[in-house]
Amino acid sequence: MMTLTLLVPIFALLALGFAAARSGLITAEANGGLLKLVACFAIPALLFRSLAEGAQAAGDGEIALIYLLGCAALLVVAFIYGRLALGLSLAECVVFGMGVIYSNSSLIGVPIAQALLGNQGVALLSQIIAIHTLVLIPLATLLLAFGNSARGGSNALISAISNPMTVALAAGLVWRRTGLAVPEPIDHVIGMLAAAAPALSLIALGATVARVPLPTNFAAPVASVVLKLVIHPLLIWSIAQAMGLPREQILIATMTAALPPGINVYVMASHFGRHAEDAARSFALATTLSAVSISIVVQAIAWR
Repeated sequence: MMTLTLLVPIFALLALGFAAARSGLITAEANGGLLKLVACFAIPALLFRSLAEGAQAAGDGEIALIYLLGCAALLVVAFIYGRLALGLSLAECVVFGMGVIYSNSSLIGVPIAQALLGNQGVALLSQIIAIHTLVLIPLATLLLAFGNSARGGSNALISAISNPMTVALAAGLVWRRTGLAVPEPIDHVIGMLAAAAPALSLIALGATVARVPLPTNFAAPVASVVLKLVIHPLLIWSIAQAMGLPREQILIATMTAALPPGINVYVMASHFGRHAEDAARSFALATTLSAVSISIVVQAIAWR
């Protein structure tokens, strides 16, 4: 019952965004602006506030390292499966692999982490978001550029570092080290933006899913969803358990792995013209089914 109480509002907001897009209330152009607002202001504000003013997350760095190890192992599996079973090219394998390991940690993960553990949950999740932003996205961009024989990969690191969420992560960590309180007028502005982040991000994501076509060939999307929503959380949970992480860190790491892939995977695929349709379909299918995977994780770890 506690799991339903926690997750129903989150997926209700996703459904609200979906319905608003289907009805025409949120147009594609409006949703694009909403996504930019969330990514550039609301979620960065929430990340900064959680790190600058929140409690110190125990074992800083451990959760990120374990999560990165799990992603690396699963990426190898996804590459092999994509190449041998699906017959994908190198660039297409990169997109397929990123859809398996890159979680929607900002738009869905942040609201859930906040609901589960408050500022501590967001602070722990921010370490994983840093891995997504500073390691996975630049690596995927470079591999895609190489596999696609295109230029542009050299700018990946600069783009990642200048990302508003990366700036917010760094600023929050630096501010916390100073031990100073954020000036009250500035804190009020940041607080208002942070408070809007969960609802706006979920509505925007629901509106995005509404515009993604359903698959006709299910081979790649189904394989991607199984690897993302089943194998990924099981792998992260196993590594975290073996390494003896505290329950709070196991919960956040496993929950993040059980999330659907981020929209960035589809954006990269579209930019390079590789595996874009299957990436979009996997995104829509996984986002819909993630209600089950997230519920199982929260039920199994948080409330046992």
